[in-house]
Amino acid sequence: MPSPIRLRRAATVAAATTALSFFFAQSALANWSSYISGAPVGFESRRWADESYTEVNFKGCNNSHLDNSVGIQIYEDINNWPDNGYGQKTFTKCFDGGTSTGTESGLPPGAYYFEVKSIDGLSSTLFNVDVSTVNVDTTLAD
Repeated sequence: MPSPIRLRRAATVAAATTALSFFFAQSALANWSSYISGAPVGFESRRWADESYTEVNFKGCNNSHLDNSVGIQIYEDINNWPDNGYGQKTFTKCFDGGTSTGTESGLPPGAYYFEVKSIDGLSSTLFNVDVSTVNVDTTLAD
């Protein structure tokens, strides 16, 4: 039979492991930053959890066509059902060193993602886009 000290130590390690995995799983679901490299029309971002408001920022855009715009659409990810789409956003300022921002508010609680819908107004998969910084922020207060 294991000693009480070993049982306590094992319980402590198990509890810490569970707490850390829960912490990292939750933090990965809300706000995040990344980049996009060579994404064609139809590219989908990773998913995030949201309860009301989402802001997507692109900075440092380049594409394989004319470097004028990239269109995205935010979707609610619904299992075994068509996803709910929200208004399409066209980002233009990210091509001249600025930041382009698209927001949606009044969203129901759920998992969300964005999809690249167009590059320079075209829905051709022959073109792709690079974005040096992508930020998703679900905090309305900032």
